[in-house]
Amino acid sequence: MGLVFKPENQVSWMQSHAQVPTVHVINDRFRVFFSSRNADGKSLTACIDLDIDNPAKILKLYEHAVLGFGNPGTFDDDGVMPGYTIKQNNQLWMYYSGWNQRVNVPYHNAMGLAVSNDDGLTFQRMYEGPILDRIPTEPYIAVTPSILQQGDQWQMWYVSGINWALIGEKYEPVYVIKYAHSKDGIHWQRPNINCIPQKHALEAFSHPNVIFENGQYHMWYSFRDSTDFRDGAGSYRMGYSTSSDGIQWIRQDEKAGITVSEEGWDSKMICYPYVVTARNKRFMFYNGNSFGKSGFGYAIWEGIDHEK
Repeated sequence: MGLVFKPENQVSWMQSHAQVPTVHVINDRFRVFFSSRNADGKSLTACIDLDIDNPAKILKLYEHAVLGFGNPGTFDDDGVMPGYTIKQNNQLWMYYSGWNQRVNVPYHNAMGLAVSNDDGLTFQRMYEGPILDRIPTEPYIAVTPSILQQGDQWQMWYVSGINWALIGEKYEPVYVIKYAHSKDGIHWQRPNINCIPQKHALEAFSHPNVIFENGQYHMWYSFRDSTDFRDGAGSYRMGYSTSSDGIQWIRQDEKAGITVSEEGWDSKMICYPYVVTARNKRFMFYNGNSFGKSGFGYAIWEGIDHEK
């Protein structure tokens, strides 16, 4: 359906990017959280409201960052990016990625949890520390989750680093999608299960998004190579897999339903899907070229009516 929003001096601190659109449905609108970068190139979490009947129509762009940097020395003092939102009692929980700069590799990521009492216009950290980080069996990163809750049974699919590959003279991250479960959405058991098989050792996955429907799990995600992946031949494309139990998945990327356009904002890359249902339609919000520097847009599912 096209591009929805790209930072172009509408708000002074939003210098570039509208990355990882993360959607909360409220009555007549989509409240979309996204990551935008300031003049120092560091990410803060922003917020925009879109018309639920016409997501190309912007109802309000909020000027303030809804989640800012963590305190100096914490896991998110160099940047924060939204990952997933879920209603919990009368609050909105946001699982987010925190950034730290590194020396030998470019950065380190871990997952935090923030809480809002005003449907996402402001967030407060539940903890100053991460709820998912490096552990003995996962020594790199743990970020960008998708979460399903049924009673006190919580399931999570998230991105976990498996190594930093030296490509030429630069280290590039390689990560896969793993599974975790919880009783409260805060303390997670991580059995070190790799959900989606790699086609080769340098393939990387990002931003799983899972829905459960008619007894089956459906996951969209983005995948790339570790060479020439910055708007080149190895750039992100959209993937899709199905599962009967949420743990063992059948990869069917050809059924993702969307790929790059012939020209324009999403002609070189397509990534970071977020799938939501509203008004009996299924929407996918996503990023295009340059990991969201070109902004975010949306698509509408044209397959079989999911209500039938």
